[in-house]
Amino acid sequence: MEDRITLNDRYEIIDKIGDGGMAEVFHGYDTILHRDVTIKILRDQYSQNKNFVARFKQEAYAAASLNHANIASVYDVGNEHGIQYIVLEYILGRTLKEIIVEHGPLDYKTAVKYAIGVASALAHAHSKNLVHCDVKSQNILVDTKGIPKITDFGIAKAVGQSNIQGEEKEVMGSVYYLAPEQALGQKVTPQADVYSLGVVLFEMLTGNLPFKGDTPEEVARQHLECQTPSVLQYDPNVPQALDNIVAKALAKNPLQRYGSAQELEHDLIDAEDMLYEYEDADTKRVTTPLEDNKHYADAAVGDETQVISKTAIIKSLNNTAPQKAQPSHKSHTKRYVALFLGALLIMLGFIYGAVQYNKDAIIVPDLKGKTVVQAEEILTKLKLTYSLAEEYNAEVKSGQVCRQNPAAKSRVKEGRKILVVISKGAEPGIVPDVTKKNLGEATVMLHNAQLEVGSVTVKYEKSAPQGSVLAQSTPPGTKLNLNSKVDLTVNISDGQTVVPGLAGLSLDEAKSTLASLGLSLGRINKVNSKEKANTILDADLQAGKVVEKGTSINVNVSMGEDKKKPKEDEKNKDANATNQPSTQAPATTTAEKTVEFVVPGSKSKHAVKLTLSDASSSRVIYTGSLEGGTRVRQTVTAASGSSIQFYVDDRLMEDRKL
Repeated sequence: MEDRITLNDRYEIIDKIGDGGMAEVFHGYDTILHRDVTIKILRDQYSQNKNFVARFKQEAYAAASLNHANIASVYDVGNEHGIQYIVLEYILGRTLKEIIVEHGPLDYKTAVKYAIGVASALAHAHSKNLVHCDVKSQNILVDTKGIPKITDFGIAKAVGQSNIQGEEKEVMGSVYYLAPEQALGQKVTPQADVYSLGVVLFEMLTGNLPFKGDTPEEVARQHLECQTPSVLQYDPNVPQALDNIVAKALAKNPLQRYGSAQELEHDLIDAEDMLYEYEDADTKRVTTPLEDNKHYADAAVGDETQVISKTAIIKSLNNTAPQKAQPSHKSHTKRYVALFLGALLIMLGFIYGAVQYNKDAIIVPDLKGKTVVQAEEILTKLKLTYSLAEEYNAEVKSGQVCRQNPAAKSRVKEGRKILVVISKGAEPGIVPDVTKKNLGEATVMLHNAQLEVGSVTVKYEKSAPQGSVLAQSTPPGTKLNLNSKVDLTVNISDGQTVVPGLAGLSLDEAKSTLASLGLSLGRINKVNSKEKANTILDADLQAGKVVEKGTSINVNVSMGEDKKKPKEDEKNKDANATNQPSTQAPATTTAEKTVEFVVPGSKSKHAVKLTLSDASSSRVIYTGSLEGGTRVRQTVTAASGSSIQFYVDDRLMEDRKL
């Protein structure tokens, strides 16, 4: 047996599965994590070109910052002996282009389902300030479960970045899917991706692309000048709602287009509801393969990502005079009458459908801030189903719902599946936006992201709330090393200051820090602790609190570990405790408490785990395999301030304080 090529003693190359404009794609195997992977290798002719290598790495860095069910995950990026490679999630399936070529136009529900998934993925990328710039059916993989996943962020750009490449003023992209503003090399916005997805939806519904030509410049010119054909020209049975969505997504003027991928997603969801509501002969479709792959075989221009000359596009525009048609008056009259009658019938049908739809519709509840268990109970009562996803969110506590789709107050039918997205808390190392928060809230948000508050400067600003953060030294969304510090500017009035964090400082350090802020050290309570003697454990005023200058701060200070003392010392201690009031901070108290959780999901078995956490440790108190709907009751003895974590199938469902 021939030895397989292995990259970095980890990734085995099994066989070649595809080609791209810049890279070759292989099926591989991760010998450490024992899983199949996809390996993209930059072609030899580009491996010495710094611009292409940078663009290739950009794909990995761009996609790695995204975490979405409809985006192919990036696992690793590397370079060995001049071989530049990216390791991605292995998706067993086919490209959307291959499916359309083999089966022809997709049925309406499938087309809308795929478009919703891609629109949701693009909305997530846009929320991270990233525009894909190369959305096309070849870059959408559909796995064996029918889930579309968008790939290839190789030419993705930050919002507002120009689409021009290099000094030659060339445009990068796939010409059949190129938004008009992209073709002109203007600054890209999320609406460019909306246009490209509109082309993909057109392609799924008709089996054709809206424009074709003999040269890339000719196709680009049509995107800029020619009226976009209606999907009804290819299939008169396409619901008017879908034709309207495609027309709006393909508007040449971005101001007339959908403002965001999320807006497009919402309209697609409404259209999907209508399709399921009126499932009859008019909305069913038997797909047939394209005859001899007619459209794609006749295409003179390839649909791969390529470099197009902006100068040639403009020249093509200047050399093409508009053609004035001379239709007869009679044909115009007949056409207008037919269009009027057809539009009238369609309008009456939709009015009737809308009335019936709203009559039985269910109002989607607002699930934000709920736990999975709470969300499940609410949706079950309304006879709605749900699917779960996770994402990082610095604003919403881990284990709580941070986003849902459809949105709250939307109207849906009974049995509709609601996407419930659970927060994983702040992404480690990603700087949250703490402006307008008070200093205490900002401190917690930074700690949740495994970052720290650096220096705190004060400033008076009349229009801002007292104690709020006016500015931060590092912009939100920046990736920092863990435990890095972010400096803050806080709004206070004259004669005020902010309580600093004292925990971990020595007494001398605390006195110096407080004095520099116009504060003083108040009562000192000695406490048994494992911390080094004279180390401050905590203070009576929370760090970040705005106080008047001259305020005294009381602290608890460690006496060091409690050693065995002579009995006389113990007696003296007892006597002192009897004869005088104690100034020592109260010891941590424990109590017996009973907690109860409900296992979410179907009747199938789920791995359930409970962990108990306090300030110093975390331990597992229960594990088991239970059916959905089972109530888990556990009695624990816990210190004040402890919390209990409820996991189902290794996913955090709830973090409850005791």
